[in-house]
Amino acid sequence: MELDIKAYRDKALEEGASTKEALHIGIRKAIEGAVHRHEGMSARNLSESIAHALAEELTALDASDEETLHEAFETLVETVQRPKEKEIERLIVEIDRLQRHLATEEEELQRNLRELFMGIDQAGQKLDAARRTTWKEALENTELGHVEGLGILTETVEAAFIAALEESDDVREAIHEVSRQITHKALGEGLLSAARIRAILTTILTEAAELAEATPTKAKEILYGVVGGINDALIATVRQLKEQLAFAPEEIKTSHILNWDEMVAMLSRSDELYREIIEEVATKSSPFVREILESSSRATGEQLGQLRQISAETILVAKEKLATLAKEAAARGIEIKTQLASEAKKLGTKAWKKALEMAEAYKNRIER
Repeated sequence: MELDIKAYRDKALEEGASTKEALHIGIRKAIEGAVHRHEGMSARNLSESIAHALAEELTALDASDEETLHEAFETLVETVQRPKEKEIERLIVEIDRLQRHLATEEEELQRNLRELFMGIDQAGQKLDAARRTTWKEALENTELGHVEGLGILTETVEAAFIAALEESDDVREAIHEVSRQITHKALGEGLLSAARIRAILTTILTEAAELAEATPTKAKEILYGVVGGINDALIATVRQLKEQLAFAPEEIKTSHILNWDEMVAMLSRSDELYREIIEEVATKSSPFVREILESSSRATGEQLGQLRQISAETILVAKEKLATLAKEAAARGIEIKTQLASEAKKLGTKAWKKALEMAEAYKNRIER
């Protein structure tokens, strides 16, 4: 392979470059030309061929010092890598665009899901009492079918419980903390509806019941730990909801829950809902596990009182926020009406003036 560094260097000298600058220009142009001509060659073979030619031609030019060689190697690496770097930059930009698009589509999907459930629920409100009950049960079952990640949740809980059981000296405390963290994270990743809460809590409690059944000597520590941990997570989730309602941007206030009525209804009986879920899992368990679950439910009376209290506080915040939003909407409506009236007045005045002009013009034509 010939690079012809000398020809490029001589041309640069003729154009007024200094000796050093001309040499660097010659090396750069010679390497760029060689890379372009041998585009299909592998990086290793290309670099070996160009490096061999560099050694010969720079020696002939008495320019084999370390600085010049370093400049040549940097130029070779940069020239070969440049197309890949540009492609990576393009892909990064494309990935960023796709990620933003994906996030938008996911938000739209969740919003559509909430609106679908809301529409079905509102249609059911118009039915008679007997049909409305069946309607609600069917809707809740449908919602459960759209709760994402329950399979992953089951595997996660199972692995975490087993690790806590095998590695911790204080099983109850370890299970309590694992349950609290997993429940809080799971509840915070989707629709905060009664159906979704029931699905997540049932999944976690069922895994705990199965582990307790398989490990009878640790059953009480496991079940008391999970019941307490879930309760703490519920309190933290409701408290977080209260803060979001009070301080979060308007779009979060109005879109991160299924609807206001369902949220208030769920909060008004959050402690009862949790007791019902424990009882449902207990009835499907062995008598041994059922007795411990029922005992753990009774033992969480004070904690359930805390859940009830924070839920009541959140209901007040929600109602205040709903009233504020209603006032803002009414005020906005008045503002729009005022603007429309003002615009109408302006248009009316213009129309009147235009009518006068047309009448005057008509009068002038008649007089002629």
